[in-house]
Amino acid sequence: MKNNLLSIDKYRNNPEFYFSKGLRCANKKNLNDAFKNLQKALVLEPDNCEYKFNIACFLSEMQRPKDANRMFNDILLNLDPTMYDCYFGLGCNSFELGNDEKAAEYFEKYLYFDSDGEFSEEVAEMIFCLKLYDGITHDDGFNKSSNNGFRNAKKYIQENRLKNATRELSKAISSNPFNVRARNLLTLTLMGQQNYDRALYISRTVKIINKDDVWANCLYLYILSHAGKHSRVNKLLETLTLGEIENREDLLCVVTTLLVFNKIDELILLLEIYIIQYSDSLIYSTLLLGYTLTQNTQKFNEIYEILFSLGKTNNELFGWLEYIKAYNDSQNEKLSAIDEYNKIFRINKEANNHMYNPVKYQELFVGLHRRKQKLSKIYVPIIDCTVQHREIMYTRYYEKEIIEILNDCVSEAKDPFVDINGDVAAYSAALEYNYCKLYFIEMGKEELIQKYNLSSIKFHRALKILKIKF
Repeated sequence: MKNNLLSIDKYRNNPEFYFSKGLRCANKKNLNDAFKNLQKALVLEPDNCEYKFNIACFLSEMQRPKDANRMFNDILLNLDPTMYDCYFGLGCNSFELGNDEKAAEYFEKYLYFDSDGEFSEEVAEMIFCLKLYDGITHDDGFNKSSNNGFRNAKKYIQENRLKNATRELSKAISSNPFNVRARNLLTLTLMGQQNYDRALYISRTVKIINKDDVWANCLYLYILSHAGKHSRVNKLLETLTLGEIENREDLLCVVTTLLVFNKIDELILLLEIYIIQYSDSLIYSTLLLGYTLTQNTQKFNEIYEILFSLGKTNNELFGWLEYIKAYNDSQNEKLSAIDEYNKIFRINKEANNHMYNPVKYQELFVGLHRRKQKLSKIYVPIIDCTVQHREIMYTRYYEKEIIEILNDCVSEAKDPFVDINGDVAAYSAALEYNYCKLYFIEMGKEELIQKYNLSSIKFHRALKILKIKF
């Protein structure tokens, strides 16, 4: 009897069991039970795209198109941008909601990314009808919109307004899920806010699009380092020199990463391969630094002579060469690889680039294990209430993320809200609104007012106090 009970528990903790049960209920046209079982499967395995996609389809069948679309968008943004059928679902639901223009946009995306897909003929007919009868004209303008979001985000990052950048990048990826540059910059921005969990999600999606993307692989090393997986970090650092470098940006991205992680032998190996192809003064200076740190006098002298002839028109570079020559002859003190690289990066007047700015990545590396500020216990009821009302498409790290948002709001609030007993639901609704706005999730104020059973006055009063500064 005991063995049978253990066997039952095994099934109860098996997401595939609930998923299969949900599909059986669906075949019997029992949508409510099907949905409940799929929810159980998703609780046990929150990042399973198949479960999420099927739940989104059930939400559509249950006449909940807004909830379904939030789920479809979550899949494309955080889990798998290649699930093109999500566009078909998004288009159909938008059509049901009476937003023909948005429906046409999603249908266009479906054909753009998957022209031979299962629903391509139906989608082509729908687009034809929308254009013919509703006068809607659409093209691949979402690429332009996505690139605009990327440019806006770069400006916000320069101003150190990382939350604004996060929203703009989420918007850019929503417009075009295959905007790899936006995904990589979002990964970097999230790490800058110490949100490594969501950064890992975004980093993984880039690997689905292009597993060899150099910037993504370099960023992934910082995420692994934060998680304390040092053996994997060392193994991946060695493989960075084996990949195909297609341009100077990729090369400098790898160079910066190797220097931040103090991998000098790997740095020299990489630069010796590409020094002929990319033979400017920054690359030569970096190789010279590598030879200095490994005390390779012969190779040092060869590169020094080349740089000496190049550096005559750059007084700062000439000065650094004299300094590094004196150091190489004496070896009296220990050099910091990344600090010296910061110098030659500036001396060679290299333009700021988010892929390989050494100052930025040095700061990121130093902050990997910085402790976060803890939230005061008086705000726990707000977190508990918000978690109780969470939507099923939110990430498994939802609670951690809203704690961080609440922490930021509390520190930025002009009027501290210590006495929260009568307004817990209002503050929770305001907190969820901030979460949705930050990650570009379409959740309107009226929806939240109804969801938390609030008056409009209470909600807006709480939102005025508890608001992210965008």
